[in-house]
Amino acid sequence: MRKSYTIFCLIVLAIIQLSCSSTLQKRYDQRHGTTGSYDTDSDRYRSNGSSSSDDTYRRDYSKVTDNNERGSSASGNLLAQYEEMDKVGDLVLYEIDILERRYNVLINEYKNAKSSSREVISDELDRINDDERTLYKAYTNIYRNGKNNWAVVKAQVESTLRSVRRVEK
Repeated sequence: MRKSYTIFCLIVLAIIQLSCSSTLQKRYDQRHGTTGSYDTDSDRYRSNGSSSSDDTYRRDYSKVTDNNERGSSASGNLLAQYEEMDKVGDLVLYEIDILERRYNVLINEYKNAKSSSREVISDELDRINDDERTLYKAYTNIYRNGKNNWAVVKAQVESTLRSVRRVEK
């Protein structure tokens, strides 16, 4: 009796585990836009038939690893552009971090300030909010439009950084 009860409990737990893992995999696939499914029997990821985005990605990836001169120089330029985009994006994030720290300092000063200096601090906080919003827009502009027209986007972002830093050209 005890042995059959233990076996029954193990079977129920195994069914629950399989059900939970497939549910979690479905949620992961939905959130991350993957079209495949995880095959629990063979412990490998199996792609479904509709993988046009995967094929496109593979074609682009083959261009990056292509060793002929034309493909590697174009790929090298593209990789260099993406690295430069990341560097400029990191600069924007660095400026946002500085503004957030300054904002936190001013909030603490605002709490202890007299009413006459609160207005000045409030104006500074508003300016910081506007600058942060501008920097977030510049950051999204890097990755949204930088792939197609990097020279123009880079100039716009550098101009934005100068204006936020209050530095003239």
